[in-house]
Amino acid sequence: MNILVLIIYTVFVTFMSLRPMDGIALENWDKAGHLILYFIFALLGYRAVSNPKHYLYLCLGIVGYSGLMEIAQSFTPGRMMSAYDLLANAAGVAIAILFTKILFDSKSS
Repeated sequence: MNILVLIIYTVFVTFMSLRPMDGIALENWDKAGHLILYFIFALLGYRAVSNPKHYLYLCLGIVGYSGLMEIAQSFTPGRMMSAYDLLANAAGVAIAILFTKILFDSKSS
């Protein structure tokens, strides 16, 4: 079930990343939105895998996926590729890794 939720969320992120933008102003919240979107993405990834080593590989995959979405945005009307968006995405994943590590370590104590 957790894998299904991760797949559905991946479709959602793809839709949000590649839908054409027509004048929607998100500038003030854009980077925070990226961070939160990918934080949730990585948290769902944690629930979908059983091995912590696999989780780190999945997180690397999520960051790679976000890079592909940024490249694809350069071909989407009203969108543009941004290294700052990629950085915000990676920061969301990194924070989720730290968050799950803290939760995992506290459960094993």
